[in-house]
Amino acid sequence: MPSSIPTLCGSLAGTPFTFNVKVHNAAYRELGVDYTFVCFGIHDAAGGVQAMRTLGIRGLNVTMPHKQAVIPHLDALDETAREIGAVNTILNKDGFLTGYNTDCIGAVRAIEEASPLDGRRVALLGAGGAARAIAWGMRRAGAKVTLFNRTAERGEAFAREFGIDFAGAPSAFNAADFDGVVNATAAGYRAPDVSPLEPGQLAAHLFVMDAAFIPVETKLIRDAQAAGCRAVNGTRMLLHQFCGQVELYTGKPAPFDVMSAALLDEIARTQQSPV
Repeated sequence: MPSSIPTLCGSLAGTPFTFNVKVHNAAYRELGVDYTFVCFGIHDAAGGVQAMRTLGIRGLNVTMPHKQAVIPHLDALDETAREIGAVNTILNKDGFLTGYNTDCIGAVRAIEEASPLDGRRVALLGAGGAARAIAWGMRRAGAKVTLFNRTAERGEAFAREFGIDFAGAPSAFNAADFDGVVNATAAGYRAPDVSPLEPGQLAAHLFVMDAAFIPVETKLIRDAQAAGCRAVNGTRMLLHQFCGQVELYTGKPAPFDVMSAALLDEIARTQQSPV
């Protein structure tokens, strides 16, 4: 018999994925903590949060479509989640549930592997959920952010909310006006021949990050590398986001290299078979 009952963590997801499970459990093994991570595919966000209370689940990752739906059912939000308006992590501390957002941490840490953000002019492509966290994080890090989005009405509303400029559709992006570009659209996700930008829109002085992580090297990343840009693929953002969650749940520094290997192995596996 085991000497203790494992601490349970999990993912509150509309569609269960294996990435969270593989990466978190690899981290817990490396840290030597008696934690187990599972993925719950549910449609009832309120019921999921109540189950967390009832079962004493230590932490829950929150994925779409629940990132905003869970908010009314929590006891508190940290500043980041409150200002972004979305939660991707819930921590249960003695029955008190606090919502966090580590998406912005993941984005900033990933970008700063290639370039500091303070004072940099950055083009952000897309106005969806991922873009909210990325925009907030980059602004906090000192970047001047300009939004590009295919739908002008949505882009303008997003820009007003975050206090940034809106410059039209991605086709209007001009590399000479920027130090970097971040793709937060769905263009390129599981579509290796699709990019939100034409290759000729890129220039060697740019850093380029794509939030899409399947394939690891999207067309945008391949085009950026060919143009001589400093390229950051989406696995880096995802890994730093996972690290923030592991650190919240365990109180220990996350084992980045072990988590990276687990994520890349799982991506390779799922590209050969269904998730």
